[in-house]
Amino acid sequence: MIKRQRATINQQSSNDMSTSRSSPKEDRAQEKDLPTEILSNADASVAGYDSPDSTPSSEQRPRDDSDAESVSGQRNVMSSKQLRIAIPALSVCLFVSFIDQTSVSTATPAIAGDLNTGTATSWIGTSFLIASTAFQLINGRLSDIFGRKNLLLICLALMALGDLGCGFAQTAVQLFVLRAIAGIGGGGINSLVMIIVSDITTLQNRGKYQGWLGAVIALGNGIGPFLGGAVVQGATWRWIFWMIPMMTLPTAAVILFFLPLKHRSGDYIEKMRKIDYVGILLNVASTLLLLIPLSGGGVQYAWSSPFFLGATATGAVLAVLFVLYEWKLVALPIMPLRLFRAPHCWSLYCQSFLTGLAYFGNFFYLPIYFQSILRYTPLVSGALILPVIITTSVTSIASGQWMARIGSYMPCILVGFALWTLGSGLTLLFDRGTGLAVLVVVLIVEGAGIGLTLQPTLVGIYANSRTDDRAVATGLRNFLRTIGGAFGLVVSGVILSNTLSRNLSGETFVSDGLIADLTSSTYALDALDLTRDQQNLVLDVYMLGLHYVFVFFTACSGLSLVLTIWVGNTSLKAPKKAEDEEAASDKIDEMACQDHVAPDSNVATSSKDVKETKGQKREKSPAI
Repeated sequence: MIKRQRATINQQSSNDMSTSRSSPKEDRAQEKDLPTEILSNADASVAGYDSPDSTPSSEQRPRDDSDAESVSGQRNVMSSKQLRIAIPALSVCLFVSFIDQTSVSTATPAIAGDLNTGTATSWIGTSFLIASTAFQLINGRLSDIFGRKNLLLICLALMALGDLGCGFAQTAVQLFVLRAIAGIGGGGINSLVMIIVSDITTLQNRGKYQGWLGAVIALGNGIGPFLGGAVVQGATWRWIFWMIPMMTLPTAAVILFFLPLKHRSGDYIEKMRKIDYVGILLNVASTLLLLIPLSGGGVQYAWSSPFFLGATATGAVLAVLFVLYEWKLVALPIMPLRLFRAPHCWSLYCQSFLTGLAYFGNFFYLPIYFQSILRYTPLVSGALILPVIITTSVTSIASGQWMARIGSYMPCILVGFALWTLGSGLTLLFDRGTGLAVLVVVLIVEGAGIGLTLQPTLVGIYANSRTDDRAVATGLRNFLRTIGGAFGLVVSGVILSNTLSRNLSGETFVSDGLIADLTSSTYALDALDLTRDQQNLVLDVYMLGLHYVFVFFTACSGLSLVLTIWVGNTSLKAPKKAEDEEAASDKIDEMACQDHVAPDSNVATSSKDVKETKGQKREKSPAI
């Protein structure tokens, strides 16, 4: 019956619109609040489209088109009433995920001292980030195959169970492994929430809701360190991990019973056959073999050690094999290379990588500056992050409203990266005596830039991509941003450790063991037996290293600003030629949302209702 409804709607407009393929521009016309099942067929029509200037025939389709079409159709545009349940529930999922990721930073000294992590202290955070990055890319395609809701619930369970185990960890190795499990779940949550929001909203309003998600991300990143510091000062660090399952369970219940996402029907064996097993293996292996040695290089093992050289070389080879395999050999790739050929998307993906370099590193090294250099307590250090968090949240929400009003993402990105570059440049003024007022002003400027770019780049990718590629595009964007964060932490750590080694190696009180302790963890200073003059010298060198790190972050945001030249200005509004068809569908949309009776079906109108509505609209709009 759904297909007959779609056929009825398009009957009068078939002379004006292509019946073989649709471009991203036509996707925007189709997303004007059409009901879920009606849109599922429209979504399938764009599978196989490679560029907005070509509409290949069935004989010219890329080889993975048939499979891409078979997993499409998870569009589920919701009514305002449904969104009032869905958006808060999804926002809480995202908030808890980022709380989990960032709350550990201010608790690291306590965890390191209790579990005696030694030179492996950095792995408390790195294990989560590496696991999150390694599995980030695969979630988009798996959600196409098995359904968004099912995969989201699995990721919530992985994060909750991993953190629950972390709270009971008795050794450093146990903690690192369990943090990695939580990271797999957390990375999946980040991508799936954004994918689901893109499924349940129209392109015109998507920026508004993605802006809310940007605010939630900022709040999670900011409140996490503050909450972690408060827990450490008031109780044991283990409660940082135990509180995550307590927050996850109610949210998972709401998702399970009240989030009306479409169920992916079909044979389970057939679904398993669609999985790109080789691509997943190559992607995960290459990511791990690149990030693990880079994370410990220069500290746990020398840059010239056989392990470092062998692992990075193997990782690089596997990365090349992964790209070639996804390009030529797989029917349903987890990373279709056509994503990079979409107009303007290459620059948006590059910006995602660069913002990851600066964004994650900034939130990691600012608490270090506050605690190690300015000598603030963990609780005060967390509070000092609030100016950038509050500003980021406010401007992220404002960016969504701005995009919805003007129908474009480009102005937000341009102004945002300009402010971010300015704010990053102002951090170069930081020193051992920087006053509170200067800190607040600089962080406000930087936070405004972050808020105006965090989600508009994703909206820009959606506007220039095919509907069926939305899930894998989201996964790729988040993968690039997360792996950018991992590389950013590695590069920043190398900059800091090299600065310490170069400037302290000539001092009489400095031994190789002391430099190793200092470079492995900036929190090691408090445990060292040094005189006041020696401590001041070490702090001066720390400050110099952090200054170079802030220069690196400024360069990343500045390069992102330059890339804005190529992000394009694709309209978020429906094209003019489709307005009559959209007007004819408005009544059907309203009836479908009002007659919603089951979580997995948003259309409850009869074929008679559709025909009568269509006839009424035809009388009012004979041009259709």
